[in-house]
Amino acid sequence: MSLNILVVPVGNSDHWPEVIKYLGRENGMELHVIYKVSEVYNALDEHSINIVIAEYSIPRINTNQFIKRVKKQRPSVEIILLSDTVQLSKAIEAMKAGAYDIYEFPVDMKLLLTIIGKAVEKQSLYLDREKLKEKVEGQFDLNNIVGRSKSIQHVINIARTVAKKNASVLITGETGTGKEMIAEFIHNNSFRSGKPFVAVNCGAFNEGVLESELFGHEKGAFTGAIASRVGRFELANGGTIFLDEIGDLTHSTQIRLLRVLQERRFERVGGNNNIVTDARIIAATNRDLRLLIEEGKFREDLYYRLNVVHISVPPLRGRKEDIPLLVSHFINKFNEREEYGIEGIASGAMQLLMDYSWPGNVRELENTIESAMAMSQSEVIEEKYLPSFLHITPPEEKKFYRISSSLTMKQVEDEIIRLTLEKTSGNKTKAARLLGIGLRTMQRKTGGYNKPKDSI
Repeated sequence: MSLNILVVPVGNSDHWPEVIKYLGRENGMELHVIYKVSEVYNALDEHSINIVIAEYSIPRINTNQFIKRVKKQRPSVEIILLSDTVQLSKAIEAMKAGAYDIYEFPVDMKLLLTIIGKAVEKQSLYLDREKLKEKVEGQFDLNNIVGRSKSIQHVINIARTVAKKNASVLITGETGTGKEMIAEFIHNNSFRSGKPFVAVNCGAFNEGVLESELFGHEKGAFTGAIASRVGRFELANGGTIFLDEIGDLTHSTQIRLLRVLQERRFERVGGNNNIVTDARIIAATNRDLRLLIEEGKFREDLYYRLNVVHISVPPLRGRKEDIPLLVSHFINKFNEREEYGIEGIASGAMQLLMDYSWPGNVRELENTIESAMAMSQSEVIEEKYLPSFLHITPPEEKKFYRISSSLTMKQVEDEIIRLTLEKTSGNKTKAARLLGIGLRTMQRKTGGYNKPKDSI
């Protein structure tokens, strides 16, 4: 991609000619040089400008007002300021106004290229989000969070209220219930909607990699760190960072995150410089954080910092009246995307969907509808096109188990876990999902349940 860089060397520094000459001979860059601030705004309309490099102390112009006007006209443009002298207090004000970064002359040219690259990386994140927003315009509008049940309407009402606030939000619910969609809805309906929404799955990385992902790292911070890297908190500055599977954080990462919540600043891995962030934090988990606190695996002070507003997303089996609406929504979605031409679903097929417990929640229902539409040879989804697991009601689901009233609570819990493991043929992952608990909790509670035993 060719970069369009607008240089505004309106100051008196002797270093500007060197900057212009160096950037002018870089391949892949189209350089525009303007010496009058009044002409900058026309240039932004005439050219697809990516980066503006301007004088920090613009003569007879309020620099912060200049920054705000540029960002209002072209929100995706990143502004880098250069000057012979920079006062820290004024630099902070410029950053708050929307400047990407500020540097004093003389600037190492290779460093300047690195700065431009990082600014473009941030800009790309913003542009990708805008393209997605255009493609699915309205998807996160209240009317498109599908469901009329009281439980999901309660979630919508909380999300609507908190979207206009700046408080941290903790979203809980089983896997597949749509926690990230709720988080995106909050972001897209907030005053931060023009800034990035950055999602991180905290359970997908080990401790060292996750801290680098969240906070970035400096060159040489660890083996393989051949260059500095911007972290997700920097990319989300001014916007929202969504921390999924927050219950999987290690103790040391919890401490670093707590500091970010308390002080709004952090250091990159291997770095010493404080980086200020204005990212709103929305966290999500399918685990019981209070139980993790009791077990000493999650910090109580971090929990209260994250849980300023709590949204509990109900499982699909608890709002089955929404299934017909969701089915209609997914049929329309996949018809538009793949042009399947499916007009609806047969009543028998709908009944099968209504009778199933949906341990994978809305995500599992969506995958089921997509599969049925791909397999369907008619204009209506019939029973025969639905996955085979919907056609079979396991005999154990029809049984009634009698548990003695003389058992202790621990024994009752053990018996329920044993019966569930029988149902899943010893598969602990499936059993944990059916019971609504995390896999680690299941593993902790099932020391001796490796093989199914005879039922009582």
